[in-house]
Amino acid sequence: MSYVLTLVLTLAVVLVAMWVFVRVGTPVYRLQRENIVNLLRLLVSGRATQQDWDVFVAIPIRHDPLLRDIQERCLTIAQTEFTGGPGLLFSAQGVARLESLLKELEGEAEVAPITNAAAHSLQREKGE
Repeated sequence: MSYVLTLVLTLAVVLVAMWVFVRVGTPVYRLQRENIVNLLRLLVSGRATQQDWDVFVAIPIRHDPLLRDIQERCLTIAQTEFTGGPGLLFSAQGVARLESLLKELEGEAEVAPITNAAAHSLQREKGE
């Protein structure tokens, strides 16, 4: 009898654990534009750490093609301009290139993408 009770309780605990795991899901960390803008600002000012950089290059960006492109371009810059160590992690030329990426990303953030609903609304206003 105790064998059956142990088996039933074990099965119940496993089922509850599986239900919790399914409901909670896998934690996902997504880099947003603000995160990358802040990182680039830290890199340009010399306040970013090696760990900041390592986290940025280690996290795959799949949800935003522009951010993925920025990450890939940063990696390209790092191949020739990364110096590491305390202070500035990049050479002066690397910092200048990162600063141009920062300006590009900040300019992109100011221009809100036009959704289909907004485009239709603009067309109706123009009488098209």
